[in-house]
Amino acid sequence: MKCVRTYNFEKNYGYNKLFFVSMMTTMLVFLLAFSFMQSYYSKPLHANGFSWFAVGILAVYPLHKLIHLFPVLTYRPKVMWDRKYSVLPVVTVITRSPMPKKRFIVCLSLPFFVMTPLMLAGAMIMPEYLHYFTMTAAFHTGICLLDFLYIKALLSCPKDAIIEEDLDGFEVLLPE
Repeated sequence: MKCVRTYNFEKNYGYNKLFFVSMMTTMLVFLLAFSFMQSYYSKPLHANGFSWFAVGILAVYPLHKLIHLFPVLTYRPKVMWDRKYSVLPVVTVITRSPMPKKRFIVCLSLPFFVMTPLMLAGAMIMPEYLHYFTMTAAFHTGICLLDFLYIKALLSCPKDAIIEEDLDGFEVLLPE
């Protein structure tokens, strides 16, 4: 195998910059989704149920990581816990063997295409809690930002590329 490219966005851009862009993405998605859905569904909003919202927000990140695991279970993934700034929990999933580019893209995109539509469907089914569902969907989209950056980078890689993960990001390999 020949290494063609190595990607590590946290090293290239820094954790703070990625966190800031993620927060801006979260706010933009919330503003757009809430504005659009509030204009379509004109029921009054309810403030009760905040405890369910808090549980939902806290469950988004672990569910996101769990969904990442499904396409790579055959690759025996390794799950590691870490903390940023002593407060933010960070879960890292690393596969023990290289995988094809298409499967890696599916692994990266699956949480967005599973969780976000469910949250937006919840907003349509219960429009009185629209603000909670759109906040949760926006928060999840912000979490997905790094996945989108990796997908964008992978789309420019050769079709037969194989992806190998490590703690510092991932490497794009080509068979010789």
